[in-house]
Amino acid sequence: MSPARADQVNAVELAARSATLERELDLGNLPRLREAGAQAGSHARALLQFGSFEGRPTVQMQIEASIVLTCQRCLQPCDLRMSESAMVMVVADEAQEVAGGYEPVIADPERLPVGELIEEQLLLGMPLVPMHGSGARCPDGAGDKATVVSDAKVEDRQRPFANLRELLDKSER
Repeated sequence: MSPARADQVNAVELAARSATLERELDLGNLPRLREAGAQAGSHARALLQFGSFEGRPTVQMQIEASIVLTCQRCLQPCDLRMSESAMVMVVADEAQEVAGGYEPVIADPERLPVGELIEEQLLLGMPLVPMHGSGARCPDGAGDKATVVSDAKVEDRQRPFANLRELLDKSER
């Protein structure tokens, strides 16, 4: 059984009780985060407050995560600290309108996969190009490889319109 299926909750029941759930997750068990580059040692802590709005279940999420990704500058592991929050409304299909500043989550409200909900929020907050932060530097010498590669690309750059002025001048004559 996958981790997401084992962690299904009845959002309607939890919303009726205004319940709060707390989850600690090893992000290596979440397949879409693994595909996005999350490495071993990635983890998250999530606090989910259930409620209801206009008779539909809502979830207010607060997620603190530490995700180990590959820095695209030096190709070494970098630790990305994330703090995400969201207010979502669980709806059964796309046709239902969502009001009140909530984001829609299309799922069966009686079998809401908490792991997938947390995974989705983290994927939305992850950077497209992970790098060591502005305060953190790439390990010594690791960025030199990237500099050499980028310098080589500059020399090999093709400029297809470099002689366009000459061609235009010839056509005017």
